[in-house]
Amino acid sequence: MKKPNVIFVYPDQLRYDALGCNGNKVASTPNLDALAAAGANFDEAYTSYPLCCPFRASIMTGLYPHKNGMYSNHYPLRKDLPHYLPKIMNKAGYKTAWVGKWHLNGGRKFERVPKEYWCGFEEFIGYGRGHHYIDSLYYKNEDDTPYKSKKYEPIYQTEQLIDFIDRAVSEEKPFMGMICYGLPHPPVEMQPEESKNKYSASEIELPDTVPEDTKEKAKKYIAQYYGMVEVVDTEIGKLVQHLKAKGIFDDTIFIVVSDHGDMCGEYGMFEKSIFYSSAAHVPLIISYPNMIKPETKIDHLVDPLIDITPTILDLCGLEVPETMDGYSMKTLAQTGEDKTFRDFVYYQIIPLPEALCDQMDKPDRKPYAERGFRTKDVLYVEKENVPFAVFDYQREKKEFMNCVDNFKYYPQVKEYRTRLANIMGDIGDSWRLRREDLPPEFQTQEEAIKDYDNNYSKAVFE
Repeated sequence: MKKPNVIFVYPDQLRYDALGCNGNKVASTPNLDALAAAGANFDEAYTSYPLCCPFRASIMTGLYPHKNGMYSNHYPLRKDLPHYLPKIMNKAGYKTAWVGKWHLNGGRKFERVPKEYWCGFEEFIGYGRGHHYIDSLYYKNEDDTPYKSKKYEPIYQTEQLIDFIDRAVSEEKPFMGMICYGLPHPPVEMQPEESKNKYSASEIELPDTVPEDTKEKAKKYIAQYYGMVEVVDTEIGKLVQHLKAKGIFDDTIFIVVSDHGDMCGEYGMFEKSIFYSSAAHVPLIISYPNMIKPETKIDHLVDPLIDITPTILDLCGLEVPETMDGYSMKTLAQTGEDKTFRDFVYYQIIPLPEALCDQMDKPDRKPYAERGFRTKDVLYVEKENVPFAVFDYQREKKEFMNCVDNFKYYPQVKEYRTRLANIMGDIGDSWRLRREDLPPEFQTQEEAIKDYDNNYSKAVFE
């Protein structure tokens, strides 16, 4: 039987509701909408650790962050874990490549990623970390030469992935190509004028979860954010059309997902790394015409952080290692339901000592441990083993009303405490976990800019 190809597209910090197929009335996402219509669109995908590096590490390993050791951003991924997705695919005969931001080797920004951190990818075109989409830098495989392009970053990244696809087809090999577009992660103003000014702040309708003193900032931010979303949509359209032109779209598993959303001003907050749905709810689309029917809508709770890896392996007909934490979403994607699937999504934040927090980026300044779970009916969160939040979704969906101190919910809180303790025991998590030190070779933003300027001055145009 012919092995399917895999294209995995990961736009960074893309909210679930930024897509037209998920209800957005302003942002233009025709290619994502068409892809969702052609396959399975997951309405209830929530990431259990809404932060960049923990998500990336779990995609590569199929393990929760507390097991793979990626407790927060900027740390290097362990090299002694039992399984890495690219290595498994290589062993199965797949040609593999990564394109874009990696963010799994710690170290300095805008540097080449050493091969020992590639998790088994055969080809690597990208860089360590950073968000400098205009005049950006990248490296090719093990070449220490920094390269630059006159094109906007996502445009040349798409071209690099297309080149990989063409070479794999010419070699008659099945392939897995994974691409991380940095967009729509801020700085949202770092985009061409055409897309930056495509949407007006006056068009943006804010939910009533945005407080009055944040509305003006939120509207301006979201307008530019949508400009970036549209750029991503255009690049995804190019990939789909190329696969169709090659006659291999039906034979390709095409996955679009994000690591987390963006608060976009709700409750006065921006960014991520918090339990609210605005940060945890992400788009998830899986197209595979040879196996998944068009217009498949799925409202079962899934956790892309751990569920995507076993799903890729299962759809490719490969054995899923028993050590992996996630569930395969194959049956859900094929039928729209799976009664054997778990009925919750976990939530965790692993803290850093308070004395070190100010040195880290804002989303990483977490001096307190948080754990919780989300079901269709409730979001329950504890902070340092103490009940902190109860949002009753049967009562309201906006997560406005924290019922943790409402005496009527005391019986439920007792029940939720027991369930969370049981979940933590089942998956081997512990309140004792802490990040004790800053990441190795940690850089301040000022140091990173100096590195970028130095590397860009030496970069070769391609």
